[in-house]
Amino acid sequence: HMSTENTDKDEKSVPWPKAGDILFQSGDDWWHNACVNHGGHPWELYAAGYKDAADILAERVFETQRHADFLIYPIAFLYRHYLELRLKEIIVAGQALLDQTPDFKHVHQLERLWRSCRKILEEVWPGSPAGDLDAVEDCIRQFSKVDPQSMSFRYPATKDGKATLPNLEHINIRNLHEVLARISSLLEGASTGISVYLDDKCSMERDYSG
Repeated sequence: HMSTENTDKDEKSVPWPKAGDILFQSGDDWWHNACVNHGGHPWELYAAGYKDAADILAERVFETQRHADFLIYPIAFLYRHYLELRLKEIIVAGQALLDQTPDFKHVHQLERLWRSCRKILEEVWPGSPAGDLDAVEDCIRQFSKVDPQSMSFRYPATKDGKATLPNLEHINIRNLHEVLARISSLLEGASTGISVYLDDKCSMERDYSG
């Protein structure tokens, strides 16, 4: 039989569900309260959040040299979702900047999103080096091949029971982290540039209409 002493210890050390638990609420420790739905640029916040979360997990693996075998799944998923969100953000902002009719579709295919994104980047910066865009495109194609619908790093099997990552044995997290850092440098720069141009355009339109 379990002793009373051990029972008390377990009750104090092991988290356990409590009646009345509430998941989403504010607290008196205001520095832990995340602000949501307070305006700003939601696409930017979502993209930045997923990218930072992936980086933090990857850096945890680098520091501890542990848990790579199971942290790879959230790390890769978070990086992929960051790419999807950032491409969508650039498309939305770029179409507004270029006075294009919004044709944004909520698709998950990275290659389709990249094609729309690249057209915008080439129109906003017609002199951009094609090699830089080709390098990003190649990596996006690789990610899309491994995870075409943002499911491969979320579930171990498809709906019909097939393995979602059948042709992979090893993924070097350091390399993944470094390649994503290079891709994000271009995408973040493009996003920032379009945002600045769009703010300038809106200011000029307000001045003109006023």
